[in-house]
Amino acid sequence: MPLDMEQIPDAETSAVTEPTLALAGLGKASSRRRTVLRGVAFSSLTLGATALSWSPLAGQRAARAENGPNGLKGWDRTDCSDAYPRGYSEEKDTGGSYVNEPAACFGGDFMGSMYCSSGWHKKGTERDAPILYTYTPISTACGSSTTKNAWKWKTGTKVWRCSDGNTRVSGGGSTRTYLTICRARA
Repeated sequence: MPLDMEQIPDAETSAVTEPTLALAGLGKASSRRRTVLRGVAFSSLTLGATALSWSPLAGQRAARAENGPNGLKGWDRTDCSDAYPRGYSEEKDTGGSYVNEPAACFGGDFMGSMYCSSGWHKKGTERDAPILYTYTPISTACGSSTTKNAWKWKTGTKVWRCSDGNTRVSGGGSTRTYLTICRARA
């Protein structure tokens, strides 16, 4: 049987009816249709969020290569065996925020958070008169068959990103280039 628009009562002119038995105990103020629907929607959202938090996949990200801000790729794993199958001897940072943390990266002339921007090796030029620093991320120092810009390493419960780059230091009539490693929380 088709529903005709004329059969639908107008909310403003229809007679007040008694609440259904299901809503009778809620009282007059809270028995409005919107209140009930709001409660049902909120309950559904709560139930959905709770069910998702019980999932064994909650909080776990799939392993994937990350791209740095300059388009250079990083390694997928946190044990670095894809880049260094036999591992490596971690070295302490030479400066920066994590100098007192357990060693994580290795291989650079200098290592630390001061070579980082947004968790990856800096790119650009900074002047600290009379010295000019030029930072360039590279992807030629990490790995043997496939090279990438950064790798991850786990120390204890923390995962670090070690991102490679060159830092050219110019001033006083000389220029030197160093392999520098940005160490950041991954």
